[in-house]
Formats: sequence, C-alpha cells, structure tokens
Amino acid sequence: MIGRISIDNMTEESRAEDFIADAERHNEWWSEGVGQDLEEATNLTPRSDFHKVLEAIHEQDKKGTDNLVYPIYVSTGIGKTTLLYQLIAALIGTTEFPPKDPEFDIVSSTSPRQILYLPLEESQYHLERPNEGIERLKQVVDYFYSHIAPRHGRKYILLDDVDILNLDENEKETLLEFVNEDTYLFLTGIVRDQVNLRELTKADKIDHVEHPWGVLPMKFVDTIGHPEDEGGLSVDFNHEFREQLESLRSDRISGPNPIKDVRRELNLKSSDTGIDSAVESLSSLFFDFFDSSERDDLHDAARDYLRKGGTLHQTDRSSVRNEIVRSHFLLYLYKGLAKYGSIQNPENLHRLSSIAASQGGEELQYTEISDRIGVDRRTVDSYLDILDDGIAVTESHDYSLRRHRRTRLYLRNPRHVVLLSQRQEHFGFEEYSQQNDLNFDFEYKLARTVAFDHAMRLSFAVKAYEVEYCPTDAGLVDYVLHREGKVLPFILSYHPHTESAEQIATEFDPSVGQHTEDDSEDLRELDYEAPYRFIITDSLPKEVRENESLVVEKDDVSICYLPFWLFLLIC
Repeated sequence: MIGRISIDNMTEESRAEDFIADAERHNEWWSEGVGQDLEEATNLTPRSDFHKVLEAIHEQDKKGTDNLVYPIYVSTGIGKTTLLYQLIAALIGTTEFPPKDPEFDIVSSTSPRQILYLPLEESQYHLERPNEGIERLKQVVDYFYSHIAPRHGRKYILLDDVDILNLDENEKETLLEFVNEDTYLFLTGIVRDQVNLRELTKADKIDHVEHPWGVLPMKFVDTIGHPEDEGGLSVDFNHEFREQLESLRSDRISGPNPIKDVRRELNLKSSDTGIDSAVESLSSLFFDFFDSSERDDLHDAARDYLRKGGTLHQTDRSSVRNEIVRSHFLLYLYKGLAKYGSIQNPENLHRLSSIAASQGGEELQYTEISDRIGVDRRTVDSYLDILDDGIAVTESHDYSLRRHRRTRLYLRNPRHVVLLSQRQEHFGFEEYSQQNDLNFDFEYKLARTVAFDHAMRLSFAVKAYEVEYCPTDAGLVDYVLHREGKVLPFILSYHPHTESAEQIATEFDPSVGQHTEDDSEDLRELDYEAPYRFIITDSLPKEVRENESLVVEKDDVSICYLPFWLFLLIC
C-alpha cells in the first residue's frame, strides 16, 4: 500500500512538472526573447478591440487599480489569441508595437517575466479528470509567482479558453485566488457566463472586475484600417484617410468627433435623446467631412464588406478561406456551444444556423421551425438561447406583439450566410472578390444581415433594449430600437427591394409597440415617440443630394435618409 501511494505521488508530481514545462514553452519571452508566435502576431494590424483593451488597462492603471479582472468571450476563429499576443507585445515592448497609442504609460512598461500566458486547450487541461484541470492550473500559477515573476511590479496573467475547464461556481472562485496584489487577470471563454466573475463572493476583494465583453467579427468601420493582404477590404484607403476616420470617431484625437457625437446624441437612456442634434451631425458628417470621391469609396467598401465580413485570413485563395471560416463555425457549434449547453444533438444548432442563412431575416413561425427540426417549441427556444449566448444567431421579435409566436433569425457573420446557404442562392458570392455573375437578391440578403448585426451594436451604444421589427401595410420597418418609449425606426431600402420606403416610414405608428414588465406578463404603460424615421439606402434620392440635407418631410413625418455605408459607419 505504501508503494502504491509513492507511485501515485510520483505520478502527481510528474504531471505537475509536465504542465509547468508546457507553460515555459508557451511563454518563450521568459528566456528566449520574443518567440515566433508573438512575432507573427505583431506583424498583423491590430484591430480596434486590441486598442479598447489597451485603453482599458491604461485607464485602470491611471486610477491606481491594484488588481483587475478583465473577461472576454468570443467565438472560434475571431482572433482572440492574436489579440492576447499583441497585448503581451505591447506590455513588454520588445518590438515596435503597437504602431500607435504611444502615450499609454503601460506600453513597454513590463518585464517579460511579469507575464504568464496559458492557452488552456493547447496545454491539454481538457484531458484532465473532472476537477483536476483547475488544480493543474493552480500549480502552474503558483510556480509563476514563486519561480518566474519578480517580487515587485505588476503581474499579468492571461488565461485563454477557460471554458474547457467546465468550472462550477465554486471552482470559478479559484480563478479569483490567482489575483494577488498588483495583478491583472485576463480570461477568455466562448460565452458570457463562463467568464463572468462579478457575482462571486471573492469578487468583493478585487479592486475592479469588468463586465464580460463580447468580441465579434470586426464591424465595417474597423475593417477599413486593415490592408487587403491581411484579408481586409479591396478598396484602397490611404493612410491620411484612415487617420481622419479614426479622428472622427475618437475623442482621444484632437478635432471634431461627429461619429461619436451621433452615438452619444442618440442615447435612448438620457432624458433628452438629442435626436435633432444627431440628425444634424449625420448630415454634416456626410456632406462636410467626406468629399464625393471618398463617399464613392465608402459605398464600394460597404459592398465589399458584404462579401468578406469582419474575419481576417491571410490567404488569397477563396476555397481555403471558405473552408477555414466554415470549419471554425462548425467547430464552435458542435464542440463549443453544444458542450456549453449540454446539447445531445448538436446538429440541431447547425440546422438552426442554416435556416437563418437560407431565410435571411424573413419572418418564421416557431411551429415551422419546430417541424423542420423535429423538436418542440421549448427545445427550439433553448437552442436559440444557446446560439444567442454564443453571438452566432440572434432573434428579432415583433415590436407590436405582446406574445411572440413569430421570429426573424439573423446570423451575426455575413460570410456564414454564404457558406450555410445553397449554391443556387449564393452563386457569385463563393469568391471574396466581385464576380461577373449578378445576384442582387442575395446581396440584399447579406445587406439585411449586416445591417441587423450593426443595429445590434448600435443598440448597445444608444442603450436600447434590443432590435425588433414592425410590419406595416406598406411593408416592413426592419430594425426598431427603443427604450422607455423612445423609438428609433430604420427601414432598409437596398436594391432590388427599394419600393415603398417613404410610404412605410409615414405609415409606421410607434404607438403600436407593446412591451411587458420584466418577469411579468403585465404591459408597460409607455408613450411611444419616434421624432424621425430613418431609411437606410444604397442610393440617395435626388432631392437629398440637391438640398444637401439628409432629412425630407413627407406627410408631416421627418425622414432621415442614411446611405448604407454611413449607417454602418456610426454603428
């Protein structure tokens, strides 16, 4: 018996040593300089999400925050690992990275041995028995504190793919135990709940625990900053224009910031939405800040974005790029989300995503979805909740109905619409560059998908509850943002579906909205108001261009025309 205990102890010790040795190989900067992975990441243009994280750390550092937890959730293949590597490169400053934000004191402020990066899935924590993965992780973190990190100075711990540990609430508390004095902890998972540590008991002992932040494929305005050889758009915007665009959306750069102004003025949570000011800022943005050539380039770039979406891949071969995107998405559904939701038939998540692709935002009865998949309504709801948690498929509900019997399903990545639909639908869009085949109906489907995704992002910025739709006798108000009775209705008028947009706008009655109290069937008593109706269009009316104002008056209704690219730009 004594011999058996000795062998077990030796095995336990050797397993711990294996994980420590693996951590040393993943953290080459401890002893061998930058390392190949870090160098490859710094050769890529950082996306805006990187600058957001860097700025957040900078702000906490300025405040004197001793310890911090920064949770991120993201689907497979978006680029979170690259983001983490770029963050490490910025902190240790061993290369000329990042190319901007030199004013942040945290850039180049950190010794390489103050940083621990653990890609948990690549390190095979998922092969450990239940409850043992977190113990292995604890041993590695203890080793980092005792043998690697200097006694003084801030430590940065970056844990990638914590979802593979399958932590319960008590085991999540262990993650907070890693946060010593002067330690910043970063976590990534695939859904919000896996990285949300704010409600845990030990969170009270941490100076600051951020709300989980969901990273999506890059939105339109961010792709403009990426060269085509990194998978960016084919429209060649020069450096000066990109800098100008950045200044229009960021108050960190001197000069007017009309894009940020629009988002602030549309805030539905404030007592005065400032919507008149927002509309004035939109007109000024279009007519005063961009010349006709730049507007044409932005129009072409928006069409290019419909094909490429916001996921970058360093290959020109469409077949390879398609296979990478498809594989990442199916891996996410079948492995990530199915495991998270304990789904016994993960192919049903695939089926629902394919329905969202083929329908492209068309209205569906829940009974129809149930029949097509072969499960009951309650199970359909649970599947859709999981897809929404993973920011893969999002529902839009009827603005005017109290109980929802119908829905519209939107994939959040336009490239998934191509890859999950039938070829007879998406012909001409297999490639990432413009083809001779014209397929305007499918382009409209992509435009509707992209506009919904960006409307969801805008809803977060303006503090709206969600994005709904509202039918009228003349047609559909595609995207309705509202909060406390303040309503922003958007109608998509995109070729070839351009008829009746103004009639829809004038017929829309905001008072048809019905919404219940939280956790109740009781209707809220709200006075719905929509001072403006917005028409998102790929071709501005002659009247708008001649008057140099985006606003027209029809039947005592104020209608603000938004070029498709301009709508994407402000979201």
